[in-house]
Amino acid sequence: MNEWCLRSCLLAFRAKRRNFRLFFHGKTRDASVRAGLAYSFDMTKGFARHLQKTRWPAVSLGRVLVWVAVALSLTAGSVARAQVFTSSFVSAEATMPVQHGSSIIELDDGSLLVSWYAGSKEAAHDSRILVRHSAPGGVGWESTQIAVNPRECARESWFSNKAVGNTVLFQDKENIIWLFYAAVEFGGWSGAHVDYKISRDRGRTWSESHRLTNRLGDVPRSKPVELGLHEIFLPLSHSAFRKYSCGARLRISDGKLQAVNYFPLTGSNMSHPAFLSLNQDCILAHFRARGSGKLKSASFDTATNQWSEVRSLDLPNPDSAIDALRLDDGRVLLAYNNDAAVRNPLSLAISDDGIAFRKARDVENETSQDFSYPSLIRARDGTFYLTYTWHYRSAIKCVHFDAHWLGLNPVIVRR
Repeated sequence: MNEWCLRSCLLAFRAKRRNFRLFFHGKTRDASVRAGLAYSFDMTKGFARHLQKTRWPAVSLGRVLVWVAVALSLTAGSVARAQVFTSSFVSAEATMPVQHGSSIIELDDGSLLVSWYAGSKEAAHDSRILVRHSAPGGVGWESTQIAVNPRECARESWFSNKAVGNTVLFQDKENIIWLFYAAVEFGGWSGAHVDYKISRDRGRTWSESHRLTNRLGDVPRSKPVELGLHEIFLPLSHSAFRKYSCGARLRISDGKLQAVNYFPLTGSNMSHPAFLSLNQDCILAHFRARGSGKLKSASFDTATNQWSEVRSLDLPNPDSAIDALRLDDGRVLLAYNNDAAVRNPLSLAISDDGIAFRKARDVENETSQDFSYPSLIRARDGTFYLTYTWHYRSAIKCVHFDAHWLGLNPVIVRR
């Protein structure tokens, strides 16, 4: 009886431990949780073996093992339901009144890099682009650095920039970081180009500025998607003379731009596209609704370079930027403002197909405040990071959360 109880209990413990590891995909960021679970299981097995050696009566042994199994089951269940949600201000060191247009990426070493622009006001002459690194694992922030100084001039231009704006970060397969940004030469955003810099040392130092688009009125916002080893598809908005969105197919190699082709999507009622790859031949785009209304969506066929018809989604948009990403299981996570008039609340929605969404949860919801321009990524461990403009462009905030906080099934992490 003793041996039967012991074997059954140990099998149950092993199954519980295996299920627990699968639930967390074999990895948890919290070292104390890992250590505590390992200690609990090791102590339990040791206690059971001790009981066997002492030859306790079968009834007593069975009762003890059952109670220990129940206690461990409850403990493991409560830990498994633990949620990850933390927040910090990336722009805490910045002293300028306006902080806006952020972008975030996870680098190849596991640290985070965030970029944004800061100035005395939007499109001000003193505006500059800042970057800030985290420690590996996204814990803590290093000192803020200037990546683009006020009045810089692209190598291909005769004129220095009057102002800078939205930023977009991207690390390619060669681990070169690309920083795309709006560079205003004349007037406001309708007089902007897209300039870029590269970094070969994870954003510690930056190259000189280069001109990507020569057309007036081009502005970036969301991250590009990869089409191949040396090709990316960058979302852009155009606001001079005609208003439209487009995708720029860039061929890149060794930090150099080899070729660029533009594929505009006709329609003045949308801007700031966010791209995600559905498969090798299809890019799904979601768009900000100009003048407010409903979010828009269209798909791009990379084989034919053709856009589909535009459709409206059943999600509101107060004329504000969005961001989206696709999970390994095919679901799409969208960051947006869940209101048709104001940029509040800042919310997250989930979809099985990228078209029909349901709201998952609010990230921010504070009366008479403004939260906008999200940048969303999924880290290698399956958790998420979201940066956005906080309180009417007064700061850049970063939140870190997991699928459990969102109320979703565990996110599959590919090995």
